[in-house]
Amino acid sequence: MSLRKRLMLRFALVLFLLMGAFSALFYTLSKQNLRHKVLAELREAALETEGHLLGNEKVVRHGTILLHLPPHTEAALIRNGRIAARTPGYRPEICRPLEGSGEEFLLQGGERLDACYWERFERPFRGAVVLQKRKIPNETLEMMEIFAAVLIPLTLILLAMAWRLIGRILEPIHLLTDSIRQVRVDNFSRTIPAPDRDDEIQALTDAYNAMILRLREGVETLERFNSDLAHELRTPLTVMKGEIELARRKERTPEEYRKTLERLAREAEGMERLTEGLLLLSRYTLQNVEQSFEPCRLDRLLAEVISQLEPAARQRGIRFLQRIGTSKEFRGNPVLLRALFANVIENAVKYSHDGSEVGIRLEETPEGISFTVEDRGIGIEPEKLRRITERFYRADSARSRQIEGFGLGMALVERAVELHGGTLQIDSRPGEGTRVRVLL
Repeated sequence: MSLRKRLMLRFALVLFLLMGAFSALFYTLSKQNLRHKVLAELREAALETEGHLLGNEKVVRHGTILLHLPPHTEAALIRNGRIAARTPGYRPEICRPLEGSGEEFLLQGGERLDACYWERFERPFRGAVVLQKRKIPNETLEMMEIFAAVLIPLTLILLAMAWRLIGRILEPIHLLTDSIRQVRVDNFSRTIPAPDRDDEIQALTDAYNAMILRLREGVETLERFNSDLAHELRTPLTVMKGEIELARRKERTPEEYRKTLERLAREAEGMERLTEGLLLLSRYTLQNVEQSFEPCRLDRLLAEVISQLEPAARQRGIRFLQRIGTSKEFRGNPVLLRALFANVIENAVKYSHDGSEVGIRLEETPEGISFTVEDRGIGIEPEKLRRITERFYRADSARSRQIEGFGLGMALVERAVELHGGTLQIDSRPGEGTRVRVLL
């Protein structure tokens, strides 16, 4: 059964329960109102009849009460438990249920009601005046008939309106269903316009659109990763294939084979570093990165990175001037943070002059935690500085052949900063050096 039909059945059930409860309440109130109305009329007539019967003996002749009573009203005078006088139309069986009870009023019947009221007294003798009214129109049934005549069409109208309203409410869900049916790996372009009203349907639409955007970002990331990987692996694979072909053409000395294997090992290591960098760039998104966050000691992470890079820097006579002034815990991804520190410092070492210095600072500021690396190296030209965070971009093309790397370092740094909600600032002057500042 469709959702629309299930909602309609539930609405109809609730509507019928409410209508039934309202009808029962209306019937009870109408019945009480009629009872009070008849009781008031009979009580007033009984008191008046009592005054006539006890104050004027001429109104009774041969056991018959001679009084002008309201239409369809009969009376009886009870003395010592017996009927002493009555009107000709009085019917004792109607009022008999009240003879031995303490109740004063009885109303019974169907479309026409019979009512009986006892007005008891102790003087001049112990007795009662009984007033009996017959053929009373049952206004409660009449009101219920009118109520039913109005209620049934009203219920049908409400059900019809509910059917249309449920259809309009479910319309965005139908659009959502159609959009989901059209989703394919090569088609994440269709989103649903959010409705104007702020309700659960809008929340569902927003969630669907956000999911489509995440899927689109994931597919684009995967496609970009595949494209980048295929592009960058082509060169080392070609080199490796050439080295192998040269080694196979003729017999070589063990030393030549060793050199060939070393070249192949270097290319394989480069391919490994390239793959790891691309995987790190593709693994995390703004939607899933927070799940990997944990408390990190940035000073310890930075110290580990520095200890790993110091031997290579020392070989070129490059000194690290460190100033690590914070031990505050920071909630983040330790893998990304370590890669951030390593790539910034490694770039500073790569493009610094031999025997120079690289300044490294980690400190708390009013804006957050600041990480700064400053070198006195070759610097970057302004027009190239704007592209420094692009993947596979090498600012110094002339030196790219001598300096190891694939142009992924600053792209990874920018991505890591973005995923942690920080800011990246790069200042550089050709021939004077570069300053990179990350604010977390």
